[in-house]
Amino acid sequence: MKVPAPFCWTKDFATAYENIDSEHRTLFNGLFALSEFNTAAQLNACIEVFSLHFHDEQGQMKRANYAGTQEHTDIHNGFMDQMRGWNSPVTQKQLMDGMAWLCNHIPTEDFKYKGKL
Repeated sequence: MKVPAPFCWTKDFATAYENIDSEHRTLFNGLFALSEFNTAAQLNACIEVFSLHFHDEQGQMKRANYAGTQEHTDIHNGFMDQMRGWNSPVTQKQLMDGMAWLCNHIPTEDFKYKGKL
């Protein structure tokens, strides 16, 4: 999916789970804030919201015995490894890659669990 401009969550990213959609909004806000205030503190805050969200989402998958839990977890871990390798100030390419990753991850991976959690 195309990266929205301005970078923000839209209904196109809705999973039908209010708590997950709310956390996804936080991810969009975190990356947007990082693009605006490209500091070490903002990078750490962004990493934290992604980490918390991934933990919550994976917990819901496990509780629902979702068949794709491990694959999804591996995808999350790969992105977290990438993000934890960023240094402040984060490069424009890294920011754009992170935004693109999120905009593609939700419809291609998260939508797979619609109706299954």
